Amino acid sequence: ELTTPLPVGTPPSKPVSISEGLASLNSYRSIISITTSGPDPKNSSTMVFETRRSKDLDAQVTHITSKSIKNGQPGEGDNDSEIYRIGNDQCSGSGEDWSYEKMAPNEAEMKDMILSNFSFTPATDNPVFVAVETVNGISTNHFSFKVKNLGSKSGANVTMNQGDYWLAVDGQYLVKYSLVVETIVDPNTDVMHMETLFDVQDINQPVTIAFPQACLTAALVTPQP
Repeated sequence: ELTTPLPVGTPPSKPVSISEGLASLNSYRSIISITTSGPDPKNSSTMVFETRRSKDLDAQVTHITSKSIKNGQPGEGDNDSEIYRIGNDQCSGSGEDWSYEKMAPNEAEMKDMILSNFSFTPATDNPVFVAVETVNGISTNHFSFKVKNLGSKSGANVTMNQGDYWLAVDGQYLVKYSLVVETIVDPNTDVMHMETLFDVQDINQPVTIAFPQACLTAALVTPQP
């Protein structure tokens, strides 16, 4: 596939994978948000994953928020949940329902390896360099792009197709990523809309992560390995 050479002096535009980029940081808070709606405009769903991580503490916590709209009404079964991992111990749950697991070191290592295999790099088709910008306290190179061949398979009209991402000058990891796409089937029916946001904040800033009381209570009734 032929590509147009970038102008001389244009910074590299290819990011490292998300997991590789985050693994290079001592601590951070990351947010992944995905919102979709359609084809019925009265239906939509939003998933938000907010993770805080400290390499020094060997600890992280992920807060998962799920919201849906069905026929214009809030969906049933939407609830927030959390997953804590400190050392080889993991605790997850929501409300009054929590579970605690003590893992052997090699079991924890294996689970981490499996997760790393699912690492991904989001779409950044034919990026165009915009400017050097400071985002979340990090010097970044800002690129814009449009998703290739959007609507070509379905025959839908593309009404939105705008992507932007910011790469750390030092490390080539994603500091921020935004993509908004929308397609419509003629005549303006079956509207599909999607917004994706990835944002890394509090980079290498002090962070405190500890099991909440619900986890400590669950640990007391968890059989020892």
